[in-house]
Amino acid sequence: MRIGLIGTGNIGVNAHVPAVRANEGMTIVAAADPTPERLRAAAEAAGLGPDDLYADWRDLLARDDVDAVIVATPQRFRPEIVIAAANAGKHILAEKPLALAPADAQAMIDAARRNGVTLATVHNYHFMPVYQDIKNVLDSGEIGAPEIAVMNYLGVEDRPGAAAYVPRWRHSAADAGGGVLTDMLHVVYLANWFMGGAPESVSAWIDRRLDGDGDVEDIALVRYDYPNGHALVNMAWGEGPGGVEIGGTKGRIVMENQGFGTHPFVPAERLSVVGASGARSWRPGEPSAYGMTNVLANFRDAVASGSEPMASGEAGLRVLDSVLGAYLAGALGTPVSLPLPEDHPVYRKGTAGIADVELPVSSPVARRGLFGTRRAE
Repeated sequence: MRIGLIGTGNIGVNAHVPAVRANEGMTIVAAADPTPERLRAAAEAAGLGPDDLYADWRDLLARDDVDAVIVATPQRFRPEIVIAAANAGKHILAEKPLALAPADAQAMIDAARRNGVTLATVHNYHFMPVYQDIKNVLDSGEIGAPEIAVMNYLGVEDRPGAAAYVPRWRHSAADAGGGVLTDMLHVVYLANWFMGGAPESVSAWIDRRLDGDGDVEDIALVRYDYPNGHALVNMAWGEGPGGVEIGGTKGRIVMENQGFGTHPFVPAERLSVVGASGARSWRPGEPSAYGMTNVLANFRDAVASGSEPMASGEAGLRVLDSVLGAYLAGALGTPVSLPLPEDHPVYRKGTAGIADVELPVSSPVARRGLFGTRRAE
């Protein structure tokens, strides 16, 4: 598989390039980015020559020797690139979230289907040993059917983007769509994975409590409701507790992190299960490159076999819908049914659509002027 890397920021160079090089049957043959400094970094990491570097991703897509592309740009650029790549007959591995709005994500999925190419989403936490262990316990029936998952990620590191681009782009709703919940939507797809499917409704409290730039949230306390259970997904940039506890009909499983911090910014130290057959504990394995090596292997194998990747475009759409539903619920102060209707402003525009919805004066989103909403007077 000959791969073109589109977007050579920190994730592209520091995560995707090593992951490709760690897998047999894959090689990066070209890279595209409008920032010369980042292109030079990609060239050095991937061993590319000057003729393999492009300021315009369209020139990369025109190459006949590119079988697939990794799209690691900020999310507002991804729909145009992914649709063009699909029309050019390239298979696509796209970073998360797929887009700013579900309508755009659906257009990306439709383009891939129309052209008979694979579209996969980077949901790399699926491949981290600690989460695979949790899923295996749930699937085994050792603690019965999961009823409640409490997932605390309240100490997320606010990592800047590449200095040569716009380091704080994740703090702009126009660029990122949302703040910490978008940044760490990994926890949302893990909740869906553990609970057996997409949620039916969501309620949330969304706010920005820290001083700083940007118009996105830095804390999100979210409850997702599933047909047979609930997940509490709590996250924030800054300092705070972390860990996972899942209660089932016959027991529970608990994930403890180093210093009770937030994984994967600190290691997972222990998993403990209490079930009908007693109690046991073990130390989970360490993830290889945050699971990215296995993401690339899974993508390669899905393309080769014509099978579904671990996280398809549809999976990316479902998670994006779940995240945006939480933002809408937090803005309104009321539960929101999922999936969002296709004619809803948030489905069509992402968080920018919240400005088209009448919000209560008490809304923290309106009070802070988040997501392009007008500040309440």
